[in-house]
Order: sequence, then structure tokens, then C-alpha cells
Amino acid sequence: MKILISGINGYMGTALYFHLKEQGHEVIGFDNDSREFNVKSIGSNSITEKAVIPYNGLNATDYESLKAYIEKNNPDTIIWLAEQPSAPFSMINQRHATDTMNNNMQGTLNVLYAIKEVNPKIHLIKIGTEGEYPADLWKDKHIPEGDKITVQYKGEDWEIPTPRGFGSIYHSTKLSSSQLISWLTPIWGLRVTDVNQGIVFGHVNGTRLDVDYYFGTVVHRFVAQAVSGIPLTVYGEGGQTRGMICLQNSLESLQLLSENPAKQGDFRVVHQTGYEYSVNQVAKMIQDLTGCKIEHIENPRVEMPRNKFTFDTSTLDKLGLKKIRLDDELPRLIKVVEDNKDRIIKESLMPQDHAKWS
Repeated sequence: MKILISGINGYMGTALYFHLKEQGHEVIGFDNDSREFNVKSIGSNSITEKAVIPYNGLNATDYESLKAYIEKNNPDTIIWLAEQPSAPFSMINQRHATDTMNNNMQGTLNVLYAIKEVNPKIHLIKIGTEGEYPADLWKDKHIPEGDKITVQYKGEDWEIPTPRGFGSIYHSTKLSSSQLISWLTPIWGLRVTDVNQGIVFGHVNGTRLDVDYYFGTVVHRFVAQAVSGIPLTVYGEGGQTRGMICLQNSLESLQLLSENPAKQGDFRVVHQTGYEYSVNQVAKMIQDLTGCKIEHIENPRVEMPRNKFTFDTSTLDKLGLKKIRLDDELPRLIKVVEDNKDRIIKESLMPQDHAKWS
């Protein structure tokens, strides 16, 4: 199978390139190196050295170049990773918000039009986020897969769009992309898998590892704080629960979804997560392994102090995904961070005073 990865030079893109190649697939891709530029712009860096891989330097917002690249290579599957991935980065100021909106939304619209005009049989796997299901909407509930749910109204079953929402400019682009794709897929006869992905943690050889406040995510930032002798900065009560998935599982999931594509004209919604953990649970696991201190600080985000929900993962469960637990991956991740601790910029690990987000 020929698979095109947009954003191939990023955290997930590079790891996915090597994984799919090992599985015997032909892999190509492009990247405008915005991840590296954005991380450097906030005074941080990847603490691991990234492997050099071949890729085209085009920008997803350049429609003619994108269309020509897809037409020339005619892939079976496109895995769409070419988006600015950080909620706090999108909320720094107006420019960062606008750049996030332009890049994420224009890129999504461009690839949809390119597939429509070049080859509607191309399977698009769009990486979304479980952050499209805000805690205040889904508190203590089980979240089903699919873009519609059935509700009871006056004794009858009614199908309505699955309730979603957003808590940052970044999340608004993810939600808008999902809505746009779900509308256009049946009209244009496309085949799309919308992957709502949990927080990704872990490292594989050859890929980057960011640990800062903007791009590090909670697990990576906590591990870097522990290794650096800094108390783990738990926001508020620490009862916030999120779905999380090991990077290796994420790669396996995208392989499985590529090899088992959506049907023509079908908008398939898949939840890609391993297990749900609260921030307190994550901090306690790391404390047990490192002896670090934990400090509760004022929450820089506007969010519920605690929540608990679960995600239906039927699609990937049926395809045979074997989930890796956070506590099984943490010792290896801590070792990677310890081996690269001289590259950690400690100032980048702490919360920054910017616009509130949720």
C-alpha cells in the first residue's frame, strides 16, 4: 500500500514513517517544518535527536502544490498530520490564534478538494482529538463512536449530531474540521476516517520528544520536571481525567485503519485511546518511580476541577489493537528523558501567563 503522511517530520510523523516502512508499505510525505520553528519560537527544543528522513517541503496551505503532489503520487491512503497541535500555543495571542486557524482549517479544506479532484477513492485518515468532547458536556458518561447518537424525544428515537465542543482555538479547528468532513464526505463520495485521538505519550527511536509547556503534553512535561528536580506542577485539584494512548499504540492504530479503510462515501469516526487517567494518577505514577515532589498550583486553564468519562474504542478493539498501559511505558520514557536531561530547558517546563483556555 502507498501511504502519504502530511506533517511527516513531526513527533508522530517520523515515528509513523519508520513503522509503516517496517510493515512493508511504501511511504512518502511532506512537511513545512513548522513544528520545529514553533518549538524554537517559544524558547524550547526537542530533547532527543531526530532521524533524518526524506520528505517534500511543501506547505498544505498551498493548494496547487498539494494537489499536484497528490496527483503525481496517487497514494492509497493519506494520513493527515499537517496541523498545529498545541492548545496553549494557539492561545498565546491573536497572531498565534490566526496562524493556527489558517493552517489547520485551510489545510483540511485543501486536502478534501484535492482528493475530490484527483481521486475520490483515496482513503483520508484525519487526526482529530478527544478534546472535541469537553468534560462539562460528557461528565461521568461513556462516549460512543460515531458522528450521530440516538436520543429519546416524546417517546420516539431521534438521531442527532454527537454533542461536541471546544476549549481553545486549536480545539475549535479540530471540531470545525470534523464537521466540514462529515458534511462533504457523502456529498462528494469520499472515504474518510476521523480519528479522535487521546493524549499521546512515549517515544520511539528516531523521533523528536518535546517536554515544554506548549508542546510537551502532561506526561512528557511531568517526566522532565521529575528528572530535572522540579516538583510536578499539578493544575488545581488534579482530578481532570483524559484519555491517553502510547505512541506505539497510535502507530499501530493508524496502520490498522490504513489496512482496513472506510467504505466509499462513509465518514467513519474512531476513538484512538488506551486508558483514561487523571492528572493526579499520572503524577503519582511518576512520583512512585522517581521520588519527585508534587505541587498543586493555580490552574491556568478554565476547566472542571474533576471529571470522569470513558471512550468507546470498539473499532480498534475489533481490529486487534493491544493497548499499552501508561505504567508499563513510563520506566522506558523516564530512561529516555534521563539520558537527554542536559538538553532540557527548565524554564520551558513551567506554565506561562497567557490567555485562558480549557
